[in-house]
Amino acid sequence: MKQKQGLLFLLITAMILLGSSAFAMPIKWDVSAAGSPGSNWDVDTLTGLFDQIGFDAQTTTIQYDTDGTPGLSVGDKFSDTGNLDVNGLIAPSAIDEEGLAQLGNYEVTSDWSNIQGEVTGVALDTTTNDTRIDVKYTSGTMNFFLDTTMDAVFANPAGSTPPAGAGGTGFNDGVLIGSLDLLGGIGHTYVDFTGSPVDNQGSVDLALQFTFMQPGFWLNSLNVDLLTLNPTNFHFALTDMNIDTPTQVMGVQNNTLYIAHSNENGSVTIDVVPEPGTVLLFGMGLIGLCITGYRRKKS
Repeated sequence: MKQKQGLLFLLITAMILLGSSAFAMPIKWDVSAAGSPGSNWDVDTLTGLFDQIGFDAQTTTIQYDTDGTPGLSVGDKFSDTGNLDVNGLIAPSAIDEEGLAQLGNYEVTSDWSNIQGEVTGVALDTTTNDTRIDVKYTSGTMNFFLDTTMDAVFANPAGSTPPAGAGGTGFNDGVLIGSLDLLGGIGHTYVDFTGSPVDNQGSVDLALQFTFMQPGFWLNSLNVDLLTLNPTNFHFALTDMNIDTPTQVMGVQNNTLYIAHSNENGSVTIDVVPEPGTVLLFGMGLIGLCITGYRRKKS
């Protein structure tokens, strides 16, 4: 049963991370659709065409002991809370951001409180005494806001070690520009249970599906609203996140193994599924590959 569950997880991960990125597309924002006047120095409220959205984030992970085995082990569940601040739009050449993160213009932020997952691997690095924890993410929701008041403040803006964890103010106000459900993801991080500084860092990759997009805000290269091309749930986001400040174990509460805080930076790409037939074809191909690999292993 565990072998079949592992195969299913690998299949879902492959379909999310490979299938979605196959349809990555450059986009624009029309910030007026969320109430921003833009930069006030050009004739429109459109950003330039960009490929990725850059961000900084802070998270708090609460690790539970849920698998019936004492101590941290594979299968133990965790939950993440956090917040995110968009620090720039990433493009191959010069880009007009319409005043993103500039005084008097606008900010784009996000926060979440219900991302869930479980441990898939635990290994001690005998050289550093750090424990590497591999995880998979299973569910959760992220909301993104555009706010014309620059009021988002991290709990730990200086990025010191150990980090102060998720917290702060101003991350969930303004106009809702997008809501996304987590489809899945994988990651790893390091903790030190002795109180010593952590020598290693980590990374997280998530795949999310839009459940809401602000009309008129998300545009393609021809300034056409993405919602006029495909329904909301045909649009996806992929995050690629690095843990900047090594994760630190900050304390223990009732029924938890530990509480860890970390600081991250990363980027998001916006992807689109052009039509169901393409996805079905791609998905069937991946299923065939996974079944072939499973049969070979079994034989």
